[in-house]
Amino acid sequence: MTDQKDTTFVFSPFRIDPARRLLTSDGQAIALKPKEFDTLLMLVQENGRVVDKDELMALVWPDTYVSDGSLAKNISVLRKALGQNVIETHRGRGYRITLPVVSVPATMAPASPDRQPALATGLQPQENAALQQTSKLWTLQILLASLVTIALLISVAAHRSVPTKAAKAHVSAVKSILIEKSGGLDPIDEGFGLARPMAVTHVMRNNDNTGFDRWNLVTDDQNFYYHTLSDAEKEFALQHDWRLTCVCALEKGSGEADVDLGPGIGPRFDMLFLQEGARYFVAPLKQISPQYQFEQKIEFPGVADVAHPHDYELRFDHVTQTASLWIDGQLRASGYRGHHQYQENYGLMFGASAYRDASQGSIVFREVRFEVN
Repeated sequence: MTDQKDTTFVFSPFRIDPARRLLTSDGQAIALKPKEFDTLLMLVQENGRVVDKDELMALVWPDTYVSDGSLAKNISVLRKALGQNVIETHRGRGYRITLPVVSVPATMAPASPDRQPALATGLQPQENAALQQTSKLWTLQILLASLVTIALLISVAAHRSVPTKAAKAHVSAVKSILIEKSGGLDPIDEGFGLARPMAVTHVMRNNDNTGFDRWNLVTDDQNFYYHTLSDAEKEFALQHDWRLTCVCALEKGSGEADVDLGPGIGPRFDMLFLQEGARYFVAPLKQISPQYQFEQKIEFPGVADVAHPHDYELRFDHVTQTASLWIDGQLRASGYRGHHQYQENYGLMFGASAYRDASQGSIVFREVRFEVN
């Protein structure tokens, strides 16, 4: 690994000290195993660069052959410790840290009590004066480190306090967006969060090719996976054409694939899959409360075809600011403008809900993709 033991890395509210192999959050230590620590340190040292999986594994396990699963396990542990969105997955490539990282010389980092120079008694005046000068320099270094951290916090707070203006200022930096859940991998390992962790989730096998290529989510109320979007990404999506694709099948209740471009920036677009007795529907949603209202309900028996999930798409036209619904490449509805209810900063969402007489919601996902070019 790169030798930067004389440097402390700050990615607020976290701080990682390579020399002491210590990770803290707001001064509180976070316990990590050695390889978990090494994985995080590599990502932090690269400060936002996507680090390839092979590169990570070669540096963290230099003398040992390991599978992708070992790295995925480390990433999963780190997400639980830091938060789901601190480490971003780039499918087919690797991972990167999403928080801005500031490198601080170790001598400027707040010191442990046992490292603080103390004045001694019984010394010659010249020796005591030297120690006093050292103490003053140490205090100045701590003050400078604190100022660096405060400046970083102010920068982050300012960005969050005026999200729309900040997004417009930086939207030109966004060139494209691609977020996807693919196959039978755990969405958590692909960079998604799970809104309510207490849920039934599992990988499912494809009987046609014996591979595990889909993911099942079951809930007795409502639950969903999510991947947040920055304000700049939301602004970018509203200024360009985009597609929300869901290759999925409903077992019971209702399921959904959504893109929320709010709050305060754009609408929320929901594509619902519904079971009503023996009938199944696809419906762009325009109201959630006090009761569902749909732009249009399209009956389609294929919604329940778990063995061979169909392709459902919302295609957004930035000129008209409306979306159209496509099933297996055929246009089925148009003119959908989304809605503004229950807008939170969840970005891309897909999940299940209980609906009507069904006490549970259960839906199977083979692919969910949000792409903006």
